[in-house]
Amino acid sequence: MARRSLHSLNALVDRFAQMLVDRIGAAIPRAMPRDGTVPRRVGEGGRKRDMRCRYPGCKNRSKGPRFRFFCEKHTKLSKKEQEAALAKWAKKSSRRE
Repeated sequence: MARRSLHSLNALVDRFAQMLVDRIGAAIPRAMPRDGTVPRRVGEGGRKRDMRCRYPGCKNRSKGPRFRFFCEKHTKLSKKEQEAALAKWAKKSSRRE
């Protein structure tokens, strides 16, 4: 007799857990797209980062903020030349906005 009541209690708990999982799953929006790709976002705006090299006329991809957004070729420039290129880029990009 005790086994029968234990079996029905387990069934009741399983049913409750499944209902809880269904409700929580419906309430939470899906964060990941179905195909498994993750969109690259910056902040809440959802804009892609500008990863172009900051040297005027260069079309290469930069190495990122750690290397002051210069490509591999232009990271070898002197600090003074890099500063001049960054100033020129900042002046040009501020006019766009």
